[in-house]
Amino acid sequence: MAVALPLLTACSSGSSDGDAVDAANAQNEHKIDEADVTAKQEADARFLVKATSNALLEVELGKLAQARASTPRVRDFGTRVVQNRLELLTALRTLAAAKKLTLPPALGEDEQAAYHEVSTQTGAQLDRGVMALLLKTQKQDEDALDDMKDDAYDGDIRGLAAKYHEPVKEQLNAAEEVAETTEKQP
Repeated sequence: MAVALPLLTACSSGSSDGDAVDAANAQNEHKIDEADVTAKQEADARFLVKATSNALLEVELGKLAQARASTPRVRDFGTRVVQNRLELLTALRTLAAAKKLTLPPALGEDEQAAYHEVSTQTGAQLDRGVMALLLKTQKQDEDALDDMKDDAYDGDIRGLAAKYHEPVKEQLNAAEEVAETTEKQP
């Protein structure tokens, strides 16, 4: 049975100052403290924020790959990433709204910095940079989904993690293959 987190709101801070990820985590922590919920419920909220943050970054990296990658394989992979992560983002946002949790509406400062670093590259260097960052975030996603499908306090979050774990794992495997080919580029 799913346990809803009472007294939590789904709206974002609306603040453009500071980091969107930090703001979402802070809002959730404040509301969770007021609601007197368990540490596992806090972990559920942190998972949703991190998964959203990664998905937002992956969408942007996918778009970058579509627009500027030097190889068709990286461009095609970027297209698949955007499609898959937009679906995941929709599911995360729907679930967070139902649980009255706050999610970041935009990239956090760390994600912005990582994206900027990759986006300034060109050619094969861009392909390698995009794929390396996608591998990093997708590995984080796969690990988190694997953990949360068994360990989440909330049954709905366990269900979401179980539903998306295998597709994310498959995409991670595909990313590893594409990244391997980019390493061979001159």
